[in-house]
Amino acid sequence: MAARELYFTRLVMARLTASRRRLRFSVLPERVGSKHSRLRLAVKRKNTTFSTVSELNPYQSTQTPSRSMGQVPVWPRWPVVVVACMCSYYALSALTLPWADAIWFGEFPPLAIIQLPKSFLKSMVQDVLMFLTSALGRSRGSFSLDYISSHGWAMGIMAIAPALLLAAVIRLARPIPYRRKLIALVLVFASMDGVVTIWFDSVSNFKIFNASYF
Repeated sequence: MAARELYFTRLVMARLTASRRRLRFSVLPERVGSKHSRLRLAVKRKNTTFSTVSELNPYQSTQTPSRSMGQVPVWPRWPVVVVACMCSYYALSALTLPWADAIWFGEFPPLAIIQLPKSFLKSMVQDVLMFLTSALGRSRGSFSLDYISSHGWAMGIMAIAPALLLAAVIRLARPIPYRRKLIALVLVFASMDGVVTIWFDSVSNFKIFNASYF
């Protein structure tokens, strides 16, 4: 019994000592009145006031709008759509051009319709090159000779100019995901179709790209 009473007495004394220490340290800043204690007290009161106002205002949000609403940056979709359309056209053109002279419905070649946009563009480029040839004094004095000399340049510009223009627009546009892959994709398909187009124009007697629309 004596040991138990001694144990409880020591336990009570230890708790009283701890309570006195906590009370002394909590009262010390106010009693001392130092500059740091007053600053801590002011900050504590300010934080208490803000927390009280936040609790009273249920419409106040403690998070930023982007985090609270879970917003994700919206990237433009037009580059992907345009690149997909151009790559599809280049692939279709390269696959059907070798058989453009093989399939005829009477006197109408259906596969040649796919090459009409390129033929129209080549005609525009050809007219510009011939005008520049005459304006710069590089003409050979014959329309046929000027046409033959500028035909290769017009074919090359026709094959790669649209892809380069699209690549430049994508490069100068605002940040787009997979920008480099889109540019590389359109340039690869344009180069493939350009090789097939120049090969077909050099070996075939079906001169689709010699038409003049102006």
